Amino acid sequence: MRREEFNGFVGVDIGGQTTRVGTFDRRGQLQVIHFPTEKNFVTECNHIVEAARQLVPQGIKRLGVGSPGPLNWRKKLLIGKSPNLPWVDVDFAQLEKLLGCTVWVDNDANVAGLGEAILGAGKGKRFIAGFTLGTGIGHFQIKNGHIYHGRLDVEAGHQILDPAGPVCGCGQRGCLEAFASAVAIQKLYGVAPHELNDPKTWEQIAFRLAQGLVNAAVFVCPDALILTGGMLARGEMLLEPLRRFYEQMLKVYPPRYRPPILVGELGDKAGVVGAIVLAKVGHAE
Repeated sequence: MRREEFNGFVGVDIGGQTTRVGTFDRRGQLQVIHFPTEKNFVTECNHIVEAARQLVPQGIKRLGVGSPGPLNWRKKLLIGKSPNLPWVDVDFAQLEKLLGCTVWVDNDANVAGLGEAILGAGKGKRFIAGFTLGTGIGHFQIKNGHIYHGRLDVEAGHQILDPAGPVCGCGQRGCLEAFASAVAIQKLYGVAPHELNDPKTWEQIAFRLAQGLVNAAVFVCPDALILTGGMLARGEMLLEPLRRFYEQMLKVYPPRYRPPILVGELGDKAGVVGAIVLAKVGHAE
């Protein structure tokens, strides 16, 4: 798909601190309006509507929303209290009433992965999987241009790497997220990822991430494994040992058949771009 084909479709990337609303103009250029995520959901919806109409004054075709969970994406509901948002039991269908168009909703990691699959590092590939490396660790699988869903969203950030490992925020011990997320790094090493400059420590983190990537590779064997998120700003300090450990561990596939590790191309715009894509393609189910 060419970016111009998404003109008139609007995407919303809701973060704990910032909400981004975006679209592609007729030339395929990304246009984004951002504002602080509101504590009041009604106010948030009003700001989203205002930004969407400003971006597409001729009429919005459909709207896509990427949001932290837990979500019932079929019913467009945030269920209970999200760890990263100030809302409880909210209904994104309110946006449909305000805008008069269909609204699609999905987990923010899934949406970022969808953006990379269609317009980023996974463009042209049939099946990608990957991880968002940030405050937590999210996981996505995109098949034939659509988000894969299980009974609930897949949670490969909570695969257990060591049952005697550190306690994770989910209540389990030794999750990938408990070893290698930004929160875990701060907790285990006493420093935020962007301030961590010790190569030996990054080797430890990369080893755990490589375990997670190998597990993803052998469970679903995608065409590529794509990484997104703020931790990638550390570049080769993370990626060199990560790729090295991945190749050392993954023995079941010959080298030419191993899913390559790719870095996302959309940066911090992956969420809003993916939400625009979601607005156009919707859900497979």
